[in-house]
Amino acid sequence: MPIVREDVDNLNSIVTITLTTADYEPKLKSELSKYRNKVQLKGFRKGKTPVGIIKKMYGKGILVEVINEVLNTQLEDYMKEENISILGQPLPVEEQEQLEFDINNLSDFTFKFELGLTPEFDLNGVSADNKFDRYDVEVADEVLTKELDNGRERVGKNELVDDNIQAEDIISFNAEELDGDAVKKDGWATTFSVAVPDMADEDLKKELFTKKKGDKVRFNIYNLEKDKDAEFVKKYLLMVTDSDGDVEIGEEFEATINTVTRKGLADLDEEFFNKYFGEGKVSNTEEAKAIIEKDIMTFYNKQADALLFRDFQKDLIEKNPIDLPEAFLKKWLNASNEEASMEDIEEGFDGFAKDLRWSLIRGKLTKQFDVKVEEDELFSQVKENIKQVYGNYIDELVVLNTANRMMQDRKYVDGVFQEILADKLFGAVRGVVTVNDKKINSKDFDAVLEEVRKESMPPAPENADATTEQNEEVAENVEEG
Repeated sequence: MPIVREDVDNLNSIVTITLTTADYEPKLKSELSKYRNKVQLKGFRKGKTPVGIIKKMYGKGILVEVINEVLNTQLEDYMKEENISILGQPLPVEEQEQLEFDINNLSDFTFKFELGLTPEFDLNGVSADNKFDRYDVEVADEVLTKELDNGRERVGKNELVDDNIQAEDIISFNAEELDGDAVKKDGWATTFSVAVPDMADEDLKKELFTKKKGDKVRFNIYNLEKDKDAEFVKKYLLMVTDSDGDVEIGEEFEATINTVTRKGLADLDEEFFNKYFGEGKVSNTEEAKAIIEKDIMTFYNKQADALLFRDFQKDLIEKNPIDLPEAFLKKWLNASNEEASMEDIEEGFDGFAKDLRWSLIRGKLTKQFDVKVEEDELFSQVKENIKQVYGNYIDELVVLNTANRMMQDRKYVDGVFQEILADKLFGAVRGVVTVNDKKINSKDFDAVLEEVRKESMPPAPENADATTEQNEEVAENVEEG
């Protein structure tokens, strides 16, 4: 089969393939024979339908399928033999002549394809001369004390209080419908509870902080709680039932604070330590804070590594300004996505190009450091993901059965593969470049994380944002087992 390649430039090529009848006719005869054997038409026994009728009814479609199959196979084989690496998929040239596919008059066909070539480049920016800062987070004792108090509150018991209302209290109201400034005679009355953090009216909150049990406040009951619709208000605050019929109730209410409930702090004693940290694991405040600090630092270290990985990405992209066949890629994106207009593609192309450049750089890194992900590593990580969702207490047999099912889900496994690969690449790059620790307190680091979240580029390694989706898939498979 004659194949001619013409390089337009170092990023674009035109490949011309001439398909002769000798190239596709044997395959065509074989396919016609298969159709004849499986098609049963009225008046003919199965497998005895004349080939002429098969050609008349199905010939053009079969011919097109055969030519496409032979053409694609030859093009793929050619690119492998010539070691041609491309981006996207080959595209028919715009000036491709209209071809006639006549099953009764076979002829030679000439096809032309545009190829967007993978750019060649030498990887820069991976050496000890490249310096990066990594945040070394210090957790203040006041943060540990606050977290310990949060634990004491979660374990503590609810208490009725008579002093001024505080930000986390739960308030029980006895509310009566208003008619103007006065309580409406024979108006609607209701009793309900609302947690202060769930209140939508900030002015009402400020007023409540000056109130206590027995005091009165006024409010629009439909604006009292956050994100609650009229149906919720009628059912859970006004306590309207089906037996009340189509009753008309106003929006403004005066309410007496009936009770104020506050979560009390558990005592720092053996009972609290055992209940919150586990039997026998903690015996005093210092040990409790040490465990809390370890958990906090696990989170902060992951975030610090994620930010460092992000800096690696940005620096490598800047140091490797890779040229791309942009015109070809835009045409390919348009051809691949029928719903996207060229305007949409132009608008999102910069982001696509950045991701593509990083993919090319990542490929170079993978080869340079000979990074591989083995099957047993994938399986171990899948099991670890299951344990992270359900805890280490989950039965090992359930873990194994679930992991075996998850390994059949190629999409899920590819996500795990990319996660492991990203971690290995991060470790490989970090082992070569110079990394300096930059001390920062946890409060300032939280502010850094918040700023990063506002940016378009996520602060985590590639595929880290797939964790939630992966956990959901794990849960579904455990439940199926």
